[in-house]
Amino acid sequence: MKTILNMKLKNIILAAAAVLMLAAACTGGAKKTLISGAIPTDYLFIDTLQVYFEDSLLASVPVDTVSGAYKIEIPSDVTKLAIVATPYFQIPFVSDGTALKLSFPGDDTPKLVAAKEGETGLTDRMNNYMKALGDIQNSMMSVVQEYEDSGMTEEEFMAIADTLFAPQYRQVKDLNINTIRQNPDNVIAVYALMSSEIDDDFPALLKDLSPEIRARKDIKALIEQLESVGATSVGARFLDFEASLDCNDLDGTKVHLSDYVGKGKFILLDFWASWCGPCKAEVPYIKKAYEKYVGDRFDVVSVALNDEPDDSAIAAVDLGIIWNSLVGAGSRPGELYGITAIPHLILFGPDGTILARGFRGDDIEAVIAKFMQ
Repeated sequence: MKTILNMKLKNIILAAAAVLMLAAACTGGAKKTLISGAIPTDYLFIDTLQVYFEDSLLASVPVDTVSGAYKIEIPSDVTKLAIVATPYFQIPFVSDGTALKLSFPGDDTPKLVAAKEGETGLTDRMNNYMKALGDIQNSMMSVVQEYEDSGMTEEEFMAIADTLFAPQYRQVKDLNINTIRQNPDNVIAVYALMSSEIDDDFPALLKDLSPEIRARKDIKALIEQLESVGATSVGARFLDFEASLDCNDLDGTKVHLSDYVGKGKFILLDFWASWCGPCKAEVPYIKKAYEKYVGDRFDVVSVALNDEPDDSAIAAVDLGIIWNSLVGAGSRPGELYGITAIPHLILFGPDGTILARGFRGDDIEAVIAKFMQ
């Protein structure tokens, strides 16, 4: 249980960096950033330092095998994520012209800090942001340890995880919002945006970004995703997509969402995946609603996103999913509906209008009851 959650939480940071590594951005001015110093004796197995601007290698310099000395000079560009890389670690930083050096704080991960004592820059801001995220992660891991020691199963834990972690989720959201607002013209805002879930705060946050940051490919994609959420908000008509009912017939007969939605029934649409622990924890709540309301007026459709069809089919059987289960849909339905995290549920009215979305747990039955009275 701890391993799964630990990987998930670390991916908050790693996934953001991975997205940034794939993105292109604008070039900066002529100012340079100097990175120099000496690696401690204990780390002299490091013989080369490489510096990237996202996916572009800028420099590869040797480390003196005796003194540990190194010196790198790169262009300044605050709109791109810079990374110092070795086979043993990757250190993100912001090239803003502040002279930097490598710091090796005991058992902690190496980081880049201002070379001159008392001087600060954007890299210090990034370090503070990442430390704050790490502190929240450690707080969550303490909760995991407490419940792991209690003998609770993984399924039992995942069923209440959202409630247990509500304070930490709020802390992450507040941290990201403040970080974005404080860095509208540099890549730290992008880093924080990629660590966030799309919600009602996003339009204003994106609007306040500088033109250079909004011009990034990843931010443009985020804006498009936000537009997808708007196009499928409450009151909008459903958007159609295709999938398969049979994992052994992916190239054969296709089914469409329109085969179910807009046909006179209330339809609960469940986006899930076999690899998603919270999705599995949601199934008992969906099953309870299905058994209570299924009939001439109500049905359920589960759609596996970004999942291997065989894995979806096996998991559906194991979880007791006896309602309509679509596989092989890929990522398209998620793109259409602006889904950034699963599970995600949407309730459609008999005419195909979106009545509610984003509800979970005990709220599922309450939302259905509200509209079916």
